[in-house]
Amino acid sequence: MPCVVSAQDMPLLEFTNGDRLQGSLTRVEDAHIIWKTSLLKEDTPFFLNQVQDITFPLRPAPVAKQDHIAHIRFNPDLRQQNEKLPGDVIEGELVAVNEDNIILNTWYAGQLKLNRNMVKDLEITDVAPSIYAGPLEKDEWSVSPTDSWTYEKNSYTGSGNGSLAKDFKKMPERYCFRFTAAWKSRFSLQILFGADSKDEESPDNHYMIVLDNGTSYLQKRATNENPGGGMMRNGGMIGEYKRDQAFRSKEKSELKLYVDTTTGLMALYSDDTLVQQWQDTEQPYLNGTCIHLRQSSGRSYNVNVSRMFLTTWDGTLPNDDQTKSSNSIDNPEPQKDEQRIILRNGDIMLGKVEKIENREITLKTRYNEIKLPVSRIKKLALAPSEYDERLLQNGDVRAWFSDGNFITFRLESIDEKGKITGTSQHFGTAQFDPAAFTRIEFNIYPSPAKK
Repeated sequence: MPCVVSAQDMPLLEFTNGDRLQGSLTRVEDAHIIWKTSLLKEDTPFFLNQVQDITFPLRPAPVAKQDHIAHIRFNPDLRQQNEKLPGDVIEGELVAVNEDNIILNTWYAGQLKLNRNMVKDLEITDVAPSIYAGPLEKDEWSVSPTDSWTYEKNSYTGSGNGSLAKDFKKMPERYCFRFTAAWKSRFSLQILFGADSKDEESPDNHYMIVLDNGTSYLQKRATNENPGGGMMRNGGMIGEYKRDQAFRSKEKSELKLYVDTTTGLMALYSDDTLVQQWQDTEQPYLNGTCIHLRQSSGRSYNVNVSRMFLTTWDGTLPNDDQTKSSNSIDNPEPQKDEQRIILRNGDIMLGKVEKIENREITLKTRYNEIKLPVSRIKKLALAPSEYDERLLQNGDVRAWFSDGNFITFRLESIDEKGKITGTSQHFGTAQFDPAAFTRIEFNIYPSPAKK
């Protein structure tokens, strides 16, 4: 029988046979993990090859002190390509870029020196103050009916018709709501936002995005002076139906909903690809503080939602890569030793990063040398002529951050304070604060990897 202790604020150790044990990670020795639990008198060793993962309570990252966040994406290794996983992602404050390395300051591992020849690209975003990050506890979202969504491991799973709803009490004028959705077979979900109630199944005022098997559309319901107040005028449609295969070819996606209540602009992205953009042309624009997630009426396809975040938004939508070439200010094809540099306003520059210091990037272009604040840069294409491929090693683990990204490294040790030491060709040897991770997967390769 599985061993379970219902303590939401403690890590959960899960074995390959399905058994679970709540407690705390003491250390790692040789081929064993040492686990402390109230169910056993002493700290107990377990074979690492029998451990599936450790799930940690979700804790929001500390408030960033810098004015930007650099997102470093590595090229997927062969195993990640075969499993259709993206490459590793590391985030932090950009300190320097040189011929061999990218240097980041991070709150969870100090300063990291990254192998540039293994990096796919570098993207820079503003620091968006977090309004909500979760779920951390079962009752953070209201479930109706009560058996339609179940909570486990900082996520909710819907198994039938039902609503998951939350009143955020106060919404900024411009916001981004993002979450990770996972499903099998068919993806079916409705996102209600700008709603004026979390308790009503269909609030008097709300927008609703319907996603079902590759179809997406937006409806609006608003009270008005017409006799049918609260009814959806003209069918409530904003924009048109859209059909694509994006959701049919995957079983997991990070969805990002951007809303501007001052202009009526709304957009939904799936894994940084635009699903659909809408413009509400009929005021008032809805600014309710409630969000609902529910499955389509009559549908019962299981869907799991996790890593939900609500942040402020600056009002500028992510640029679609397909439109950037028409907005370039130089020839978009880089020559030898040049990099493609995409600015936050969509412009493209070609040049070489000379240095980075004092939050400023010095670029040498074909015509002159210019300096820009790091926060003005959106993406640097850092593709070398040949990539170094990360080698798979025995003892590799996959450590997941709260935002849904992960890094892969060989687990070397865990000290008595819980600090995790790991090595990787991506960053050498680093010591991580375990508060950065929501889950660590063990035995991630189906067969033993050669040393």
